[in-house]
Amino acid sequence: MKVLSNLYLWVNDRFTAEPQSLLEEKGIIIEQLPYPVPEQYKQLYQQDFAGAYAYPGFIDTHTHSFEGGLYSLGVDLSIAKNIAEVLELLSAENAKKTKDEIIFAWQLDETSLIEKRFPTVPELDSAVPDKPLLLRRIDGHSCMLNSFARKRIEDLDTDREILRGAENDKAVHYFHSCLTDDRILEAYQVSAKLGLQAGFCSLHTMIGNAQNSITHYELIRDNLDQFPLRFILYPQSFNIKAALNAGAKRIGGCILADGSIGSETAAVAEPYLNSTSRGVLYQSDEFWQQFINEASKHNLQVAVHCIGDRAIRQINNVYKAIPATEELRHELIHCELTDDALIQEIAISKAVPVMQPNFDLLWGGENGFYAKKLGIKRSRIMNRFATLLKAGITITGGSDWYVTPLNAAQSIKAAINHHNPQEGLTIAQAIDIYTKNAAWLNFEEHCAGQIKPSYVADLSIYSQPVEKETSQLCYVVRKGEIKYAAQ
Repeated sequence: MKVLSNLYLWVNDRFTAEPQSLLEEKGIIIEQLPYPVPEQYKQLYQQDFAGAYAYPGFIDTHTHSFEGGLYSLGVDLSIAKNIAEVLELLSAENAKKTKDEIIFAWQLDETSLIEKRFPTVPELDSAVPDKPLLLRRIDGHSCMLNSFARKRIEDLDTDREILRGAENDKAVHYFHSCLTDDRILEAYQVSAKLGLQAGFCSLHTMIGNAQNSITHYELIRDNLDQFPLRFILYPQSFNIKAALNAGAKRIGGCILADGSIGSETAAVAEPYLNSTSRGVLYQSDEFWQQFINEASKHNLQVAVHCIGDRAIRQINNVYKAIPATEELRHELIHCELTDDALIQEIAISKAVPVMQPNFDLLWGGENGFYAKKLGIKRSRIMNRFATLLKAGITITGGSDWYVTPLNAAQSIKAAINHHNPQEGLTIAQAIDIYTKNAAWLNFEEHCAGQIKPSYVADLSIYSQPVEKETSQLCYVVRKGEIKYAAQ
């Protein structure tokens, strides 16, 4: 038993007026105490936090932590301004690697390069001629391989240099499957470290090839106690039997109803700007009806990636027809493009939009990426956090990391400062989607997501309230133990 003292506590949607203390035992909050503590507690060990501001431990409800950790050890192309710089970064990495190592490059946004294009395969070959290279677009829905890598995948039956859809998935998961268990565990250790540095106590993470394999799900399940933060696992697969055999309580994640706005594969009701394309529905209505019904019969919480309004409606129509949707808290992952009618349909289904405030931060606004792809009118009905909450719909917050940065403070501020002022959240609402609502999504509303007796002693502690520009992360406390302390 010990005391976590001298903290302003986020309780009942506001900070306490005076610093407080928490009595903690075996990772559970026993009692809230004043600061200084009463005389009978002074013999206990006290950790003094010097008047910092403590929130319930932040929870990111949608990450790709394996890829995030793995690619963080690779080549970050977000700093490249042109093709020449992309190739320089790849060539430098090539020089560091042995001949048997795979080069993973990520965060390529061709629209930010001077040339406004992807590199060509011959250009990639000039930088990395003798090792496999997997280069991923920022949204994860397109990738490229150099010639050396393409020769490794025998059934990659396409001459297209830019791989999308099933071809993208095949290439990515082939090279992920080449990694040893030690390399996979290393990637998760990196993710856990980065998650703590980002202010999180828990990360929901997707494991599987988004088809029929749950890949290394059981490896991570059996090693969860190795990591300093908590991973909440999703078997990202259509294989219900495998998920059940692995003891999973949910299934899915980024099993895809559609693609992405950037790759113009997100399924939209009206064509993309200056295009006849309306994106792609990757599966039929009948497929989703069969899959979601079968998963629901086994009491599995279902999570499906759906970005465009046409895909959201396709999945939500199935959810509406299943009485168990509310009980199982089925998820609409991303849920980006929603008009008023679709929001009312989601309210009827009781599905849970798992949303990413960073999407609006990075791509919103009348001059932003959404507007360039969809037009200004549709850009205003993207990521409608406030309208969804007003409709009585519970939403939760995630990052989609590795796609956008893993940073709790950035995400919360992005939810507050939406490009469309009508969709911005209050401070309390923004905190809720990363705490109380996130715990509820995992059926833990009675033991997590709030600072109160009998709840887990998870805390994200900042120098000032997180919405302030000068606020800095100071500590992350997991089950009463400091897992991260700022230097």
